[in-house]
Amino acid sequence: MLVTIATALTVVIVCAVAVRRVPLIVGPLPPPASTLTVLIAAALSIVAVSGMNTGAAQTIIAGIATATGGTLLTMITGLIVKAVAKHREIRSPIPTGPSIRKRITARADASPWHVRQTNVLAAVVRTIFRAGDVRVTGLAAEMSYYALISIVPITTALGASLGFLQNIVGAAQIDQIRSSIVNALTTVFSQQVASNILAPLVDGLLTDGRGSIAIGAGIITLYLASRVFRAAVRALDDAYRVTSRHHIVVQYLLGFGFTITGLITVVVIAFLLVVGPLLQIEALVEWLGLTTAFETTWRILQWPLVFLIGASFLTLLYRYGPNVKTTWKHCLPGTVFGILGVVLVSTGFIFYVQEFTPTAIDSAANGGALVAAAGQMLSVILVSVLWLWLASIAVLLGGILNAELHSERAEASDAALSGTPSETLPTVGQ
Repeated sequence: MLVTIATALTVVIVCAVAVRRVPLIVGPLPPPASTLTVLIAAALSIVAVSGMNTGAAQTIIAGIATATGGTLLTMITGLIVKAVAKHREIRSPIPTGPSIRKRITARADASPWHVRQTNVLAAVVRTIFRAGDVRVTGLAAEMSYYALISIVPITTALGASLGFLQNIVGAAQIDQIRSSIVNALTTVFSQQVASNILAPLVDGLLTDGRGSIAIGAGIITLYLASRVFRAAVRALDDAYRVTSRHHIVVQYLLGFGFTITGLITVVVIAFLLVVGPLLQIEALVEWLGLTTAFETTWRILQWPLVFLIGASFLTLLYRYGPNVKTTWKHCLPGTVFGILGVVLVSTGFIFYVQEFTPTAIDSAANGGALVAAAGQMLSVILVSVLWLWLASIAVLLGGILNAELHSERAEASDAALSGTPSETLPTVGQ
């Protein structure tokens, strides 16, 4: 059955790329939506063939059903979305008088709530409206799509690289890391799925230190993850109303730079949360007689350090991502907004995983275990996609907030130079 699931997932990737060549799908559906429809078809196909005898026939039928069902489901979804969009366009009323957006913006501009001469309510309102102008939800979907498909090569690269660490840190430490990874997977998937399907994959990656696999997966990761940050940079340029960097080489180098920095950030955070306690630091502090003090300090500083590291990366993205001159200080409001949004979304994701994801599979019924496993994996994948999408929106909104504050400062500076009172001007698209 594992071969059948792997085959279905391979067909999902191929089919998701192939359907993007169909004009009927490319227009109304973004890449994440078409990929999810193919993934749903794959899950239904796996459930449908779970009652068959394991073998080549089961694998072939699952692959054909995934390709056929995924293509048909995606095309039907595209037709529905296109029909709904056309219907809404026909029934759209002709606007008369000031738009709702202008009225809301005018009320926000009249708000007396200021922080250091900044109209906070107006900045928030303009940020929300500007988010619609730059298509934040669509660009966030693109970011989450490439982030999702880069998870597998990232895991492969890290797993293959850990195989080389056995000669450095020892087999005992590798076993501890392996146990921590499996335990972390168990919190997301059920015990049976984690031990029977995911644990052998982790064991294979940790046992075989294959340099070719690590290098190949690293190159794929670098390319896919760079698309995440290229979409973010494009959104930030639109938010600041500036043109993007024209040279394609500069765009790729900027994406690669943010990708490498982001991977380093993830590794450091993982070290603080997972790997740090496994490196026998306790032995050193126990020898110094500071065990209790160290544990207390670690528990107090662990999460603030994670928060600070994540905020530093966002500040770096907001500082050098858009094609505009700004300062570190002016990037801080968006950083605070973005990191708080990511923390809020991540808290909701963790709550869902802990409270609503099944932790056991009833295998008494015929095929019940496989059906439950497929449903569980599908639900976690869908929630993970939603989490990545909402987190991407939070990051982009932080950058747009910085852009609106930058625009307000520029207007105030121009008004001061001309000797006229500052007046808040409507944004583009109003």
